[in-house]
Amino acid sequence: MSIILGINCFHADSSACIFVNNQLVAAVEEERLNRIKHFAGLPVQSIEYCLSKLNCDKSLVQNIAINSNPISNFGSKVSYSLKNPFTLQNKLKNFFNRQSLKLNIGEKLKKNFGLTNFKIHRVDHHLSHIASSYYACEFEECLAVSIDGFGDFASINIAKIDNGIIKVLDKVVFPNSLGVFYEGITQYLGFPNYGDEYKMMGLAAFGKPKRYEELKKILFRNTHDITKMNLKFFNHQTNSFVYNFVGTPKQSELLNDNFDKNFNLKRKKDEAIHQDHKDLAASAQKLFEEIVFDILKKYQKISKNLILSGGCAMNSVANGKLVKQDLFQNIFIPYAPGDGGGSIGAAAQVSFKLNKSKPKFVENPYLGPSFNDDEIKEDIKNNINENEKFNIIKNENEESMVKNLSKLLSEGKVVGYFQDNMEFGSRALGNRSILCDPRIEKIDEYLNLKIKRRESFRPFAPSIIESEVENWFEQKHSSPYMSFVLDVKETKRTTIPAVTHFNGTGRLQTVSEKLNKKYYDLIKEFYKITNVPILLNTSFNENEPIVCSPNDALKCFLRTNMDVLCLQNFIIVRKT
Repeated sequence: MSIILGINCFHADSSACIFVNNQLVAAVEEERLNRIKHFAGLPVQSIEYCLSKLNCDKSLVQNIAINSNPISNFGSKVSYSLKNPFTLQNKLKNFFNRQSLKLNIGEKLKKNFGLTNFKIHRVDHHLSHIASSYYACEFEECLAVSIDGFGDFASINIAKIDNGIIKVLDKVVFPNSLGVFYEGITQYLGFPNYGDEYKMMGLAAFGKPKRYEELKKILFRNTHDITKMNLKFFNHQTNSFVYNFVGTPKQSELLNDNFDKNFNLKRKKDEAIHQDHKDLAASAQKLFEEIVFDILKKYQKISKNLILSGGCAMNSVANGKLVKQDLFQNIFIPYAPGDGGGSIGAAAQVSFKLNKSKPKFVENPYLGPSFNDDEIKEDIKNNINENEKFNIIKNENEESMVKNLSKLLSEGKVVGYFQDNMEFGSRALGNRSILCDPRIEKIDEYLNLKIKRRESFRPFAPSIIESEVENWFEQKHSSPYMSFVLDVKETKRTTIPAVTHFNGTGRLQTVSEKLNKKYYDLIKEFYKITNVPILLNTSFNENEPIVCSPNDALKCFLRTNMDVLCLQNFIIVRKT
């Protein structure tokens, strides 16, 4: 029996997964279990969950895959250190602090989990990203591009893959980074938390790229060549820069005072957002897109198939515009292209190496904990009594639940929807979602203010039956993991205003019977009632990690203004 435990540890979005006989069996991010957003550390509860899925003795876990390798890009590290001796001390301190934690992981695994005889495989950070995408797609050969802030001293890796053989063609190393540029502008615009880049991406739709030329001129010394960043405006290469990789990830400001002298727009977290901020966001988004497209055009002839990974592959606006560019015949992005998915990528790469064949089931994102009716009933009992405030309906079967819930949705109810195994990755894909009717004018404003309690400019995603995409969107493209923002057809925008962003776009999730039958059936039933094959889908949370357990869901339901909570076949309706 072949068992491989994959771990992303002491990095943001710590996670674990497990492969058994070359098949992905389980995976979960630690934040969902310990409720600390983007948790960075050892994913203790995630590892425990994955080990609990084994139907054998834990001693059979003989391979541990970790998505980082301290000797990756060693020559580049030495070269940089020799050229920059004044920054060497801080860089070495950060490096050895992190590596001391990771090097001790063998002892931690033995002590905390009773694992005994195992080998640790260190897989390069970007190779792990690439593997998480390649083993989930249908392509045998493709161009693979991984872009993020930094991992193992690199920010971009470009590779050609043929029948599982990954050949790195080029890379960009420290201190140049497209991810650092984008995150730096995000911080500057008053979104300081790790992972806030999607906020700037949403804000950009409300602006004009008026500062694009200025940004390009001062931040990139050679037009917009990512390998020629103007470090005069950045802090990440200095001695004083600090990155915390234990607990809640946090780092110093990436842009320095020299940048603010040019723009004078620095916004504090709770300050009002002005048009100038929106225009700067639009300018940064445009520059980001052009750099990405320039990279891809350079390597376009490698393959008609493209896979993207790394945190920057989360930029669904750029991904949607890439579809329109028509540079590639097929484009694939996995459900967890960022650091959380690194555990899956590292383990998949080791599984391929040991089993000599492509791992199975990697395309399925529904890999987390599930709960049975008895557990759900107990949590309902502990949180809610059927009284003058709530009606509790126990449906006899899935078909009955789908019919009842689709009717409630068609009546304008906001529904917390909790089903089966929790999805992996940062996006709710129909098993831990808040759902409502996309036809309702201004429901998006209500959701942002009263339920999600977040910025008013943030859009909501349309979950659409896959076969209906061409009838509602200008571009026909598969998007099962909400990876692409596409143009809603102009004739349909007034029909689905709640999921049509300010600029006429939507970040769609294409839903298929194969990948999620229950969610597909719900949308199909809603379609029968309304003639609209779409539901508004947003993550089931309120300024916290997406809910994992029925108890998490109940608590979120009770402290917000959701109308209905569906816990598998239990439907709880708040009385008006």
